[in-house]
Amino acid sequence: DNDEPVTLVAEPKIDGLSASLRYENGRFELGATRGDGTVGEDITANLRTLDDIPSQLPGKNVPAVLEVRGEVYMRHADFAALNESQVAAGRPAFANPRNSAAGSLRQLDPEITATRKLHFFAYSLGEVSELDIASHWEMLKDLATRGFVVNLLARRCETVEEVLALHDEVETSRAELGYDVDGIVYKVDRLDWQERLGTV
Repeated sequence: DNDEPVTLVAEPKIDGLSASLRYENGRFELGATRGDGTVGEDITANLRTLDDIPSQLPGKNVPAVLEVRGEVYMRHADFAALNESQVAAGRPAFANPRNSAAGSLRQLDPEITATRKLHFFAYSLGEVSELDIASHWEMLKDLATRGFVVNLLARRCETVEEVLALHDEVETSRAELGYDVDGIVYKVDRLDWQERLGTV
């Protein structure tokens, strides 16, 4: 109906490296980069070193297959410390936290990745065998109960004024967040509408 309000969920767009995590019967089995959107790079061993990624999902109602999508990133303080150690060892400094996070995830040796202090924000789902959730907002809350970190700045917005208020808040506070944000993503809250709209 034309008069039906469209609720949105607004989330900061983290400037990092997108990753997809596949869980089978609650166990983390495969992690990959987004790649070209169809085929990504297998970085499972390196993702296992991140504290923000649970190896086993808690609870009883765990789907047989659950694909969690999110962003791997490096905090500013950890980036500065890494560059200090790089320079002290006579190696070149990294250009920015995003490049540092991407390079760290692509290391052939997971032990090197483990020293890099990477973090993960979960923000959506991919393949799911069964899902009793109707909205994106519910999905974020569900991910948090399963041990994932979701961005605390995410908001459910029912009016244009709320959408703009979050934009202003993030724009004002982005220098103090401690990690890089390169925008805000606005998502239609209803998952059935998301499916109808598609993605680009």
